[in-house]
Amino acid sequence: MSDTTFKLKIVTPLKITENDIKYIRLKDATGFFGVMKGHIDFLTVIEPSLCYYIDSNDMEVFLAVNGGVLRVRGGKVTLTSLEVFESDDAEKLSEIIEGTVAKRDKSETDFRKTLEGIEKSFIEKTLEFVRGNP
Repeated sequence: MSDTTFKLKIVTPLKITENDIKYIRLKDATGFFGVMKGHIDFLTVIEPSLCYYIDSNDMEVFLAVNGGVLRVRGGKVTLTSLEVFESDDAEKLSEIIEGTVAKRDKSETDFRKTLEGIEKSFIEKTLEFVRGNP
């Protein structure tokens, strides 16, 4: 780690990553803000948003954050969220998000159909029982 970088830890239910970065820009209820090395300690709730950070090689990396909590403490930044999508290509990030949303939509549709089938079966069995036709 150089004298201009600091650690960014991204924590989601599926993985934990850690990178050396120079700058991160995120959004909370007050709007967009940036964090650089030496930032004071603080804690804030991150809103769902598109953000970015500059890595140790001066590359811009885009983030799609599904809300969460950001903590700056002792020179380290920790972003905790249900989902964080990351790419150095904004167009690729858009494709990743669209693919994930499409999979989620299909999964939710399949789940709803399964529940409808269970509900229909339950109602039919209840009617049979009430009518006395086991």
